[in-house]
Amino acid sequence: MPGGTTAVYCAGTGFTTARLDAATGRTLWRSGDSPQTSRPIGVRDGHVYAYLKPDSRQSYRPRLLVALDERTGRRLWSRPVREDEPSLLFDGGVVTTDNEATHFVAYDAAGRRLWRTPAASSAGNACAAAVFGGSPYGLCTAADDPAKGATALVRLDPSGGSARELARLPALATGLGTVGGQPLLVAPDIARYGSAKDGDWPYTALLRVDPGSGAVERLALAAGTRGTPTLVGGVVYFVRPDGTVTAVRAADGTRLWQRGTGTENLSAPVLSTRYDSLYLANRFGRLTALDPATGAVRWRTGALPDPGDSAQDTTPYLRLVRDAIVAVAGDTAFSVRPDRPAVPAR
Repeated sequence: MPGGTTAVYCAGTGFTTARLDAATGRTLWRSGDSPQTSRPIGVRDGHVYAYLKPDSRQSYRPRLLVALDERTGRRLWSRPVREDEPSLLFDGGVVTTDNEATHFVAYDAAGRRLWRTPAASSAGNACAAAVFGGSPYGLCTAADDPAKGATALVRLDPSGGSARELARLPALATGLGTVGGQPLLVAPDIARYGSAKDGDWPYTALLRVDPGSGAVERLALAAGTRGTPTLVGGVVYFVRPDGTVTAVRAADGTRLWQRGTGTENLSAPVLSTRYDSLYLANRFGRLTALDPATGAVRWRTGALPDPGDSAQDTTPYLRLVRDAIVAVAGDTAFSVRPDRPAVPAR
């Protein structure tokens, strides 16, 4: 995850967060002692936000949301949060779910609680925080069987936390981001969702929601649209485990192209406007560049010589820092120049 201009933040087994120099890969600081890897949440206003999971051998303690000093890695504050729900940055701070999953909670940069509001809706009280366009929301379903009910999109007042149910959406609707000022979500094919392989989920429609009225516009997707969706530059890319990438225009749901890349287990894509290329990495460090207009493969690299023992179990990740590709495969972070694509030696 980029932070500032030349820093990259990552996490690993045994530490909560590390700051790397993006130009050299040198570790500038390492903070925390965590037995599980949780990707940092984000960087804002001199703070790095991350999770800390206590050692399971100790008596039960909840997962912590921690804020670290961007320059030194010193812990500034921590708060208990729900183990299996996200904490997200919004324009006013951090929104999350408390450890009991009964309330949405927001904290400011100093760790002061801004507000606390019940996490519930007419669809159910199994809620997770969401952020669209810098504003806090909640997505709520029935706790006993979320696949059989609806998903309620709840808008949270950034200043006071008051909740307003904005729209009822299909079951298991998932947020992607914001398009034209409107929250964009994707609706799965429930009939086939449960039998799909991990990361190869089928989808039927994009959902655009008016943040004022709650009106929902359903944009049907072409048959065979499946994978892990990511919104990038007004396009939703669905990446399947077999390496097939499908591009869909977020404004109207039109399929732009579908291509097999020949590389399995790819990361979410990132877009370089400078090089007009879409980049993806796989779990062994193999990089692929696609033409965003057609999906054609522009170049690909070989795998890392030795990505480490965790490559089979680690989700690959890729970011751009000043247009340089910074990727993680297995337990290895590395950087590549897009105009000279070659995986570095160990």
